[in-house]
Amino acid sequence: MNGYGARGGIMGEIDIGDAEIAFFKDNGYLAIDRISTDEELGWLGEIYDRLFAERTGEAKGLFFDLAGPRGHEGTESLPQVLGPDLTFPELRESLYFRNAKRLAAKLLEVEALAHTGGHMILKPARFGAETPWHQDEAYWNPSEIPQSLSVWMPLDPATVESGCMHFVPGSHREDVRWHRHIDDNPLIHGLVTDDVDTSRAVACPIPPGGATFHHCRTLHYAGANTTDRARRAYVIIATAASAKRSVPAHRPWLNDEREAVAKANIDVEVF
Repeated sequence: MNGYGARGGIMGEIDIGDAEIAFFKDNGYLAIDRISTDEELGWLGEIYDRLFAERTGEAKGLFFDLAGPRGHEGTESLPQVLGPDLTFPELRESLYFRNAKRLAAKLLEVEALAHTGGHMILKPARFGAETPWHQDEAYWNPSEIPQSLSVWMPLDPATVESGCMHFVPGSHREDVRWHRHIDDNPLIHGLVTDDVDTSRAVACPIPPGGATFHHCRTLHYAGANTTDRARRAYVIIATAASAKRSVPAHRPWLNDEREAVAKANIDVEVF
């Protein structure tokens, strides 16, 4: 069977087998060399560059610097656009999006996903900040136990020097760590945990159009971009049905951000 992306050309079926599923279950992450076509990457790059050039969604808090304080002025070192498919719904018909959904369901071992969204993160050439160690679940609703993973696809070479993903194998089987805001500033949305043994970390450099998958509890990190080329990445978050907690998890850093944003009178929604 062949897959067709939005302007994506023809590509053989992208699939994973029992060995890949078992690796993900054991380690909490997986890397593959191809999930989209070169042609589709060009089309996605045009949309990506437009979203960042126009700072799409900034007034609604959908464009901001993940590594800088909300409302600050200056050059962003880790800008991101949330919900790019809200502006360009055709992204959901891309080969990447469809492959990501199908493979995510296999890794989560579910028949169907409850929700699929995404965001785009930019690391400017020789300026892009590191994405510090964290777990995605630390950002999310403390009243739920999510069954979720992220699919991370670079549009440019993702090397150690440009900021590829690093993972701590097996950390998805552990609890959510204590997190704090970058620079201990609750106006910075980005979180970091200091409770990580980096000697266990595994770097996953991949080519443009490759992808990594990681569980929402897997500890992960991406280094600063020290190269002469921007490192663009498109992330899709795939979520199956979540379970409700009888008692919400204790994650005061979420309240700290809401209170800081309200005190600063910044009119954005805190995610």
